Amino acid sequence: MKQQTSCATETHNKSSKTIDYTGKTIHVGIDVHLKDWQIASVNETVVLGNHRMEGKVENVVTHLQKKFPGATFKCVYESSAWGFKLQRQLVARGMECIVVHAADVSGSDKERKRKTDKVDAVKLARYHAAGLLQGIYVPDEELQKQRNLVRFRCKLTRDLTRSRNRLKSLLKYQGIETPKQFGKARWSRNFLTWVEQEAQKDIVLKDTLLFMLAEVKFLRQLLLEVERKLRTLMNSEKYNDSIKLLMGVPGIGRTIAILWLLEIGDVRRFENIDRLNAYVGFCPDTNSSGEIQHDRGISSRRHNQLRVSLIQAAWQAIRTDPAMLETYQQLIKRMKGTQAIVRIARKLVRRIRAIQLNAIPYQKGVVG
Repeated sequence: MKQQTSCATETHNKSSKTIDYTGKTIHVGIDVHLKDWQIASVNETVVLGNHRMEGKVENVVTHLQKKFPGATFKCVYESSAWGFKLQRQLVARGMECIVVHAADVSGSDKERKRKTDKVDAVKLARYHAAGLLQGIYVPDEELQKQRNLVRFRCKLTRDLTRSRNRLKSLLKYQGIETPKQFGKARWSRNFLTWVEQEAQKDIVLKDTLLFMLAEVKFLRQLLLEVERKLRTLMNSEKYNDSIKLLMGVPGIGRTIAILWLLEIGDVRRFENIDRLNAYVGFCPDTNSSGEIQHDRGISSRRHNQLRVSLIQAAWQAIRTDPAMLETYQQLIKRMKGTQAIVRIARKLVRRIRAIQLNAIPYQKGVVG
């Protein structure tokens, strides 16, 4: 006699069957948030799952390995405030993982208007399966931590400039004229002493001026300490030779050299000069359709601090390198000076790359 089974038992028996995914590739899109992650799994064009779980790498790995035993996993997520920790953790557990720039993930109008975490995760997985995504460079952990110091220096510089401007604006607003002897030494020690003396003359304005003055002094001291740490880092065996090569380039001082080395890392990761120029932001943006073509000028996609610093270096280079000056003079015959200096900066990038690849000093006056 056939034994009768309940519906619940049959369902349990069916669900307990596992499928072997050996030889198959599962593309995994991860939409990362602070507490929870959305995990979408795709095999070729078929969505096999779309789950939300607690934001821990152990949960992701356990879920994928249990649901798709034997499969090869290729994961992807968008770059975000949480950095590259997830990528490193997944790679350490034997899974491929890339991080993509959010602006490089296109989408339909429908996806943009009905945007959810599930839609974003599936889109990442499907695009990755179709080979439409290219990962950004993931620096090694030591370089990433060293970058934080030079980036903090840049932020401190901006903060100090704002603090000085606020103090200067307050003096102007209150009708306090700055003596002429501080015209070019506006932020010297003597000038700060004078501001402190002016504060003592007005009991109502005193506290505000002294607080703003204390902020300027604190930021100056903090910036000095950061620069000392950066100098120590650059004098280390790892960076010392590279710093000397870079500082031989016209317009490149210690600050720009440090910024270049920590932000670029290994220059060989760029296949050619065009890719390096695109990273810095010296490529033009265009918008063309049919016979109509619009040149929108220098790209809005850039490494802002590097591009600004290299344009400043280019202005200095044309003053000290005859070859650069000659090129600039030829360029300004057919374009504005600001456009010409961008081309000089691009040429400077090419030469910096060459001296790093070949480990040879910069030679002034060489046209090629």
